[in-house]
Amino acid sequence: MKQIKFSIIFFLTFLITSCSNDFDLTEDSDPIPVVYGVISHQDTAIYIRVEKSFVSETVSGKDLAQDATNLYFDDIQVVIRHNKTGKEYVMERVDGNQEGYQRAPGAFAEAPNYLYKLKRTEINLIPKDEYQLIVRKNDGSTVCESKTTILAAMTDENSDVPIPSAQSKLSFVYQNPLNVSFFPDPNGVIHDVIFRIHYREVKNGEEVKKSIDWHAGVNVTNKTGSANSQYLFTTVGRNFYQFLAANIPANDPGNPIVRIFDNVDLIIISGNKPIKDYISIGLVNLGITSSGEVPVYSNISNDGRGLFASSSTFIREGMVVSSSTLDSLRRGIYTKQLNFK
Repeated sequence: MKQIKFSIIFFLTFLITSCSNDFDLTEDSDPIPVVYGVISHQDTAIYIRVEKSFVSETVSGKDLAQDATNLYFDDIQVVIRHNKTGKEYVMERVDGNQEGYQRAPGAFAEAPNYLYKLKRTEINLIPKDEYQLIVRKNDGSTVCESKTTILAAMTDENSDVPIPSAQSKLSFVYQNPLNVSFFPDPNGVIHDVIFRIHYREVKNGEEVKKSIDWHAGVNVTNKTGSANSQYLFTTVGRNFYQFLAANIPANDPGNPIVRIFDNVDLIIISGNKPIKDYISIGLVNLGITSSGEVPVYSNISNDGRGLFASSSTFIREGMVVSSSTLDSLRRGIYTKQLNFK
């Protein structure tokens, strides 16, 4: 049976570009707030999606969903509060379609695509501090709220990712293990390990820079070490070459492309416990013996639905690979047809 996986990076994008229809949106006649937001102190802007349920005894759900006036509150204020100081920051309602976050095609109206935005120049999220999302009506009453603690990002300055070291060369040997070991913020409990592979293509004398992301580790939660604070992801070198072979077109001798390998960025995306719970509950009852009933996770108050959480991203750019890795790229059984030189 095909294994079902959820990637953090895909999940974070999904929250902004789509609207969940996993919820029963017809519980009663009162609108149910549906809220999604994953915030990071590294982002240039915070975006929060706030929508509402809808119900009608005379109009079909399909028709209701295509009318944007049924999706959004017109009488609310969305606020981020720094709980340590009590300072509140009012978010601006914007059209996500104009912000580079086009709504994914589907059952719901694609335009307008309202989100609530707060620029980093307006709020300085402090790692390890708690922030509260509050949705209020214009009369001051609370529609719903949620809290999350901001994840601190890992850095090379703090030696948070000791394996592989920043000075080492990545070596992908077919049968040998490649380990990635790291010490995240204690509140970071689920992680994706990504290798961003940079190379160039030369065709008819023209050179084009390209990159491709290998999501080598998805939803990593394995720990190692006596302190139980170190996470470990392990793969084997063969998977690196098989990924490239499956995702880069083979060279056509009649119209040849010369490829030149440059370097690799190591990226680790971390999420806190609400993200882990959201993903874990989504995996419940999806197996061959499942009941078919998928439970819903939400950390939004007042019977609201959705998620308010925090993430962080570690990026180590420009890692070089070993000479043996380059040789395997050129001549190995999986990638020799890609024409790396």
